[in-house]
Amino acid sequence: ADEETILALAEAVYDLDADIIGFQEIRRRGWFDNLMSYLPDYGYLIAQQSSFMDNAIIYKLDRITLTGMKEPFAWDDYNFAGRPPLQGDFRYTFGNTEYDFTVMNIHMKCCDSGLLRRKRAARELHDYSLDLLDTGTKNLIILGDWNDDLRDEPGDHCFEPFLANPEFHFANVPLLNDDNNVSYPKEPYRSFLDHILVSREFLSPDSDYHVATLSVENWFGSFEQYEDLISDHKPVMVSIPHP
Repeated sequence: ADEETILALAEAVYDLDADIIGFQEIRRRGWFDNLMSYLPDYGYLIAQQSSFMDNAIIYKLDRITLTGMKEPFAWDDYNFAGRPPLQGDFRYTFGNTEYDFTVMNIHMKCCDSGLLRRKRAARELHDYSLDLLDTGTKNLIILGDWNDDLRDEPGDHCFEPFLANPEFHFANVPLLNDDNNVSYPKEPYRSFLDHILVSREFLSPDSDYHVATLSVENWFGSFEQYEDLISDHKPVMVSIPHP
């Protein structure tokens, strides 16, 4: 909704006050730059290699420094539907705490017809992530719109490589048994499509962390109003304790 969307989203980001946020489906990079003009406390990186509907990551400037940016698989992005992952390498500094971490923001191919491509993309992403872990990137987050539901039967989703590897876990698994927490709440396709995968060394599944699907209807008056202005997916958030 043009400027109305930009103002509403800027206010939501400001109220949320998160350290880092991943965005998908940005129609025009210039409009995103306009959004960021309302958010001076944040820096950002935005995809340069996507065919359409770019990904972006914003981060709090007072505690996070961008140390590198990549777009893996940009040279062969068919399995990622023309939207290669956006990778940001960061250093977090707050008080006496300092550590490096990497975020990959993804938007997988949608719909059942894209299942094979999602599976291939997940396998590529898994192998690439293992290489990162093997070369010293211990703190890893892969977030975004996976366009698959973790509650689906094996074979009907793309998550198998990560579920089979104890190096990783999905931080939002505790939400899956509550249908009120689905990130795509529209009937008849209510589903949990947006996930936050983390390396186990960064965030153990047994650690004391908080994860939630944000109740955007409380901010916007209704989900329909939120959808008209911003998105048909709800945001998913995880709070990671300091190591």
